[in-house]
Amino acid sequence: MRNLDKPMTNRELVDAAIELAGEFYAMQGYTHRAGFKYWESPHPQEQLVFEMACRAFEVIRGSDVMDAVADLEDEE
Repeated sequence: MRNLDKPMTNRELVDAAIELAGEFYAMQGYTHRAGFKYWESPHPQEQLVFEMACRAFEVIRGSDVMDAVADLEDEE
């Protein structure tokens, strides 16, 4: 389990959000694909589970996952 007080890098934050979205997705009977970019998907359920993961990180850690995604995409 991660230490909630330890800052996460953008990569760690995005990866953790993808994993959490995958957990939400699996709870609905779908199959999670590791590293899948849910935010790029046209599928409404895939978008929703990623939005849920983003919200969870915002509430629990005060972290903005989409800012981290944008920063990582700028680096590419």
